[in-house]
Amino acid sequence: MLFNTHIALAEDYDLSQSQIDEYQNNGHVLLRNVIPESEVAELRTAVLRAHEALKDEEEDFQKAFRITQNLWEINDTVRAHVLSKRYAGIAAKFLGCRDVRIYHDLTFFKEGLGKGKPTPWHQDGHYWPLDTEKCITLWVPLIDCPVDMGPMSFVSGSHLNRNAEHLPISDESDEYIRSLVETEKLSVAPAQHMNAGDATFHSCWTYHAAASNTTDRTRIAFAIAYYDADATVPLQPPTNARRAANLARWFPGAIPGGPAVTEKNPAVLCPLD
Repeated sequence: MLFNTHIALAEDYDLSQSQIDEYQNNGHVLLRNVIPESEVAELRTAVLRAHEALKDEEEDFQKAFRITQNLWEINDTVRAHVLSKRYAGIAAKFLGCRDVRIYHDLTFFKEGLGKGKPTPWHQDGHYWPLDTEKCITLWVPLIDCPVDMGPMSFVSGSHLNRNAEHLPISDESDEYIRSLVETEKLSVAPAQHMNAGDATFHSCWTYHAAASNTTDRTRIAFAIAYYDADATVPLQPPTNARRAANLARWFPGAIPGGPAVTEKNPAVLCPLD
């Protein structure tokens, strides 16, 4: 199914080869003005409205952040952004694939005044039920996000291993990855100030974390998770409970060993695939 989008969301982002190299070498990159300035306020309003509509499904991860998911299914403005060729084109170039599909979208609200606790170090790959290394998340603040509001830090190069794959986001994953950083002398890229509409892209295997939000405002962030459009569902059963739950929720009816394609996972650059 095709959807109307704002013209700005169909325009290519001016992505340089050095930025592609940075992502592929480090497993993360920060890009400025990914969401056109003219679109930020409308998306913020839409995300807040959709999040409120999904309030009964909200999850609170250790008081670090609150999420709702698949807002694109209930809000046309969010849908226009999630299915934007502008963002998907960036993701596909970083992953080196012909097209990407939507895994899901989600909010990341971190309360201010220190109520939004630090986000533990973790690898998202613990949760992804796919047989591919080509998975990526766009994370964008919808208000200006200074360092003390809790934007993300990353461990550069950590996307090349699965050392923390067995751990869900937790104090245990945080301690484990901090130990790896220290003993293996890994390089941590500290959080940077992000304006509304700037975006980070990171691999599902990149170690990442965020500090607490000590400002007087809630951090309002939105994310879109993509994967290689030609990815498959693993032939073997999921290795943990969260992967099993995500496989059932985001890939209903998908066959083990078959393509990771359902009505919830539209291809973006070639939408008729």
